[in-house]
Amino acid sequence: MAIPLHTPLVFLTAVVALGVGGFAWYFRETPGARFVAVLMAAVAVWAFGDGMALASPTLEGKVVWTRVAWSVSGLVPLAWLGTVLAHADRDWRLDGRQVAVLLVEPVAFLALVWTNGDHELVWTDFSTDIVGGSVVLTREFGLAFWAHHAYSYFLVAVGCVVLVGLNFRTNRRFRSQNTALLVAAAAPLFANTASVSGLLPPQYDLTALGFVVTGLAVAAAVFREDLLTVAPATRKLGRETVVDDMDDEVLILDAEGRVVDLNPAAERLLGTTTDEAVGRPLAAVDRAFGEAVAALETGQAELELDGADGRRYYDARVSTLEGAYPTTSGRVVSLRDVTDRRQREQRLDVLNRLLRHNLRNEMNVVGGNVELLAEDLDAADPTVRKRLAHIEETIDTMVERGEKVGRLSRDLDGDGRERVSLAPTVRDAVSRVRENAPGATVTVEVPEGVVVAGGRALELAIEELVENAVEHGDPPVTVTAAATGDGYAELRVADEGPGIARQERAVIEKGRETDLEHGSGVGLWLVLWAVREYGGTVGFDDRTDGTTVVVRLPGERTTGSNGAETVTPEDGTREGDSPAGSVRDGRTREAATDGRGPDPSVEGAGRERDDGST
Repeated sequence: MAIPLHTPLVFLTAVVALGVGGFAWYFRETPGARFVAVLMAAVAVWAFGDGMALASPTLEGKVVWTRVAWSVSGLVPLAWLGTVLAHADRDWRLDGRQVAVLLVEPVAFLALVWTNGDHELVWTDFSTDIVGGSVVLTREFGLAFWAHHAYSYFLVAVGCVVLVGLNFRTNRRFRSQNTALLVAAAAPLFANTASVSGLLPPQYDLTALGFVVTGLAVAAAVFREDLLTVAPATRKLGRETVVDDMDDEVLILDAEGRVVDLNPAAERLLGTTTDEAVGRPLAAVDRAFGEAVAALETGQAELELDGADGRRYYDARVSTLEGAYPTTSGRVVSLRDVTDRRQREQRLDVLNRLLRHNLRNEMNVVGGNVELLAEDLDAADPTVRKRLAHIEETIDTMVERGEKVGRLSRDLDGDGRERVSLAPTVRDAVSRVRENAPGATVTVEVPEGVVVAGGRALELAIEELVENAVEHGDPPVTVTAAATGDGYAELRVADEGPGIARQERAVIEKGRETDLEHGSGVGLWLVLWAVREYGGTVGFDDRTDGTTVVVRLPGERTTGSNGAETVTPEDGTREGDSPAGSVRDGRTREAATDGRGPDPSVEGAGRERDDGST
């Protein structure tokens, strides 16, 4: 007798299932991987049992192998449900006790299958028939068989509901995984339903063919869509961990303003717990806070809230939360405590005023009195004259430093990133240095067409570097610039002056000063602040005959006609040939798309002179 034509496919299903199951077991520590391994092992046993039943020529052999297949029929839906729950949500994952309860029915059915001759609850008749030259098995099912199928279909239905709901709130990658799991369950489910419901002749059981699709679908989910390594449950766990551990207060409200969830930081702020707050209107939990959020609706604002630590200031942000259905809409409220930042800003405002106005005015008064004193003292005493000149020089230095800080502050406050042509910017900065130091020898080698992200503060930074090199170095001072080919341009200011003190370098590299480690000027800090404002870095190259300060600035990014992104600087491009607009006075008024705001970290290094001047 011939065996049915689809028998090799059934055996192939067993092989594929064993391979996927082995791979899943390798990742058994990953949530859901053990369930995948059990699912594929059960599918392999079921398919192998069905294949042997199809290949066996005798009734006794077919009955034995059918019993083998049915022995694991309860594990397949249970393992598939465990896979789905672990995949969808870590909180839904089946624990050992729940698995034990769900295993009661499969174990009971297993016992009934092997003792059916005593009670005939699973089937009442097994016989063979010849169809198309092959011996096939026919049977009549009993009550336990139908009860077992109802239980199995229920588990599969629960998993399908979970996956369909998950598809409404996940991205494409996870939807692909969900679809693969749905296909893995649907194919054998439909095949089995058609076989046992009488839609097909009783001698045909296509369940095993359905498992061919199951093996392929799970294999695709595992190897192509990373089912075992990238899952919604992992993403959800990561987000929950971040929200729970963050210092910012986060609350979720429904459309009626009732609290749906809040993180531990919000619990501490409101003096409540999640269990007490969930389901209550926010105003009932904290009246002042609830009224402030209700008035804000959506957007951003600064709130003042009184708590156990006194009055605190918060940057409040309220955004809408829209789900697949109107009943899931709501709002997310996040708060960031900005009290310390607000106090620092107030102190900086006062300090800035002192430097820009009070200190300058008071130093002018001191300077004027020194001049009057010099007129009244004996002009023939060189010691007195020398000391008075030193006092005047110190006053001028203090006033100049205050003016530099004030100028940089004004430039940065009203400045945004612009397209800056480096050549005219450098020429303007060098010209101002030459006005103050007519005898300075400065060589400028900056090609036209080097365009970088910058602004008014960049010009001040270049002027400061050139002035510092002229004052403390030996001539000549050389200023060069060129594109580096990696989207940046490098500006180099080289001189023949002394090296950089180790302490000065350490302070700049760390980006902070202490009572024991500090610089002695402000010039290089001004350079760093300005360059970092435009996304650049400041470093230096030590040479035996001097020092070179290296400023790296990002080039202006533009999009070509073919959609590809190109980066200037580009040597050889004339200002007038720039496709992005004309460049006048060293800059254009096209704001960069990445916004503004200095990076709080200070990387790279700058320099200050051994004598402490800048």
